[in-house]
Amino acid sequence: MADLPAVVRPCINEAVARAARMAERAAEKAAEALDQEALAQAGSSADWRELQAAGRELLRLKKQWHDTFPRLLRQVLESAAPPKSDPATPLRHSSLSLVDDAEMAQSVDTSRLAQLLLPLVEQPLAELDALMTAALGLDGVQSDRNPLRPEVIAGAMRKLMAESAQQSPAWMALWMRFMAEPLAHDLSQLYLASSKLLTRAGVRAADYRVVAAPESRASRPAPLEPSTSSGFGPAANQDGVGGAAPASPGWSVAQVSHWLHNAFSALRGPVVRDFLRGGADAARRLPVHQPLDAGYYQRVQEELAALEARADEPGPAPQDPRLHAHLAPEDRPSVTLGTETALSAERWGAFAAPRQRSLVRTRLKQQAQQVGQAMGLEVVRQLVDEVAQDQRLLPAVREAIVALEPALARLAMHAPQFFGNAEHPARLLVESVAVRSFQYNDETDTAFETFYEPVRKAFNRLNRLESIEDPSPFEVALAALEEAWEQQDRAQEEECGRVMEAVKFAERRQADAEQIAWDLSHRTDLEGSPALVQDFLFSTWSLVLAHARMSNAAGAVDPGGFLAVVSHLLWSSKRELLLRDPAHAFEVIPRVLVKVREGLTLIGHPEHESASFFSALEKLHRPVMKLRARSRQQAWPSPPTLGPVDDELEPAAAQKPRAGEDMWLAPGELQVCGFNDTVPSDYAPLFPHVDDDAPAQPLRDEDAEAIVAALQDGSWVDLYSRQKWRRAQLVWSGTRGTLFMFVSEGRAPHSMTKRSLLRLVATRMLRLVDTGEVVRPALDALAQPVPEAIAA
Repeated sequence: MADLPAVVRPCINEAVARAARMAERAAEKAAEALDQEALAQAGSSADWRELQAAGRELLRLKKQWHDTFPRLLRQVLESAAPPKSDPATPLRHSSLSLVDDAEMAQSVDTSRLAQLLLPLVEQPLAELDALMTAALGLDGVQSDRNPLRPEVIAGAMRKLMAESAQQSPAWMALWMRFMAEPLAHDLSQLYLASSKLLTRAGVRAADYRVVAAPESRASRPAPLEPSTSSGFGPAANQDGVGGAAPASPGWSVAQVSHWLHNAFSALRGPVVRDFLRGGADAARRLPVHQPLDAGYYQRVQEELAALEARADEPGPAPQDPRLHAHLAPEDRPSVTLGTETALSAERWGAFAAPRQRSLVRTRLKQQAQQVGQAMGLEVVRQLVDEVAQDQRLLPAVREAIVALEPALARLAMHAPQFFGNAEHPARLLVESVAVRSFQYNDETDTAFETFYEPVRKAFNRLNRLESIEDPSPFEVALAALEEAWEQQDRAQEEECGRVMEAVKFAERRQADAEQIAWDLSHRTDLEGSPALVQDFLFSTWSLVLAHARMSNAAGAVDPGGFLAVVSHLLWSSKRELLLRDPAHAFEVIPRVLVKVREGLTLIGHPEHESASFFSALEKLHRPVMKLRARSRQQAWPSPPTLGPVDDELEPAAAQKPRAGEDMWLAPGELQVCGFNDTVPSDYAPLFPHVDDDAPAQPLRDEDAEAIVAALQDGSWVDLYSRQKWRRAQLVWSGTRGTLFMFVSEGRAPHSMTKRSLLRLVATRMLRLVDTGEVVRPALDALAQPVPEAIAA
């Protein structure tokens, strides 16, 4: 992957970032499908047990795949290469003998999975193929050069399955068949996201043409140039001097002077990209090392004189961010900021005035000696302007980056192309502050002020430096901020870890309970027991059994004796059996009731939720318990005639557990995990109501499903909880994809089921936040070709 263009690398990173959830979801959905197929074939085919075993193995492997697949996929993508042989050339029989059987099997398996995927991802793949071809600088659409083509993903998935199915190789074919659909769904989402990344980066297949290389450069590949004028093409001037710098290093004074005049009127387009790449390529394409001419210094002097004759701009009118705090962050009025914006003098002192920042920039231009220095100053100004327009960032954060321009400009005099280095401390400082700020969505919060104040002080210290000749001041500032952030994170991790353990325990308990319920459903004494009692065993009592086993360090098979009581509970729920042996019933029933209450207490089951079950048991036991007034030794020639009972207490055939979507938690667990913050309350409405604001339009079900599917661990959202919009991060989505836990400022947990999450998304009370890099998109925007004006 080392030779891939920089514009393609984010697509690779996006694929790796989605890989964990992709593999986990494929395993989960395939396991569900295998289980359904096993149930459908039960009794009619001998293969249903194999299907069931393959599905259970997938569930066991989910966590392992979640951890392993990202690394494996990156390895495959790093080594992925386009096909070298002509696909139209048939294989000769003699060549087949050179192919190892294992290699042939791997190739066949990969092709099989790829063929299953292709029809399901055809449309988004076609769009990505066209964009990827343009990004790679190829002619025509060459789908076999797409590094994310289905064959590559299928090869990685096949390798993952092969490492897991060594004991039962036959399962691989089953897994491939049943996971093709969920894998294709996630691939479609990846292709759409990758297309969006390429589009945002300015890749347009129809906007570029290959420029033929002149004879003097015939030995070099022809560069890609925009087909429309960007202000630097051959049509950019009137006297035959192209706006893009000649490739020859022999620059005349007139060429440099004219090039500067054009460049500084709009320093955008591919020239910015070429400049920031640095090295010999930039020196060949651009006159970065050429001395500045007298005309340049004359323009700078005129600009400086005008600035010195002006007064500082007045500060901005006071704004109260609390006026719009009740609105979702994306619904709040936008704030325009840039290098010409007046900032808060209280925060930024003299550099709050645009004139003061312009004076620093212009005086540095006056000191510049080479074209590259002048370009570096201009790139800093334009990049700061781009970042200041990024509406994802809070206005105060964008204001801080605007205020930092003097320090960045002073550094650019000694390292003009530093923004082209993603690892440069100055760029990392801007990036780190911006990305860290995504944790906050309200400038009025005390937590945001705790974050912002050290940033403000660090930026002001940098601005007070009269000269910055190396990156060390930025490195020191970043190290100090990161150390404070790490301390803050460590202080919050302990509480978050406790919550995570609680919710993970509950999920493991639920999974074990479902397996226990399935095992209980095979008991022969279920027949004739009321459906209500069987449901209790499969739902609540299986949780008691799972909890008891997980809490027992000794690993006992039946800690607490909760499994042994099942037989007595089932027997005592059958009225005919009770009345045939009332003496035994008098002995068993009290013990059953005591043990059942003990088990419910163990898991914290609320009494009001089990009241109906005990009421039903009382109705079942009432006839035989009335006999306590009579002699227990009396022989009963025949059972008394039974009266009618409720339908739910009628004897029923043996049942099977019902698949449950939600996970059960005790009230205390709900509180610890933050479920109470995301469910409606009788005391306060969950959703905001503001009379003068129109309610947000609800989303369609399919749109809400798509947003939930796009969520992955680490995603940021704006969540309305406890009468306030909170910025929260998804820290855990469970292995089943039915439980989600977000954490907001102070590591406060907000947990919810998938049903609740879909409801919040549909009503726009939970909104996905667009986060990610800040500097790179700004640089990409600067490097986009400037569209040519259309003549009237």
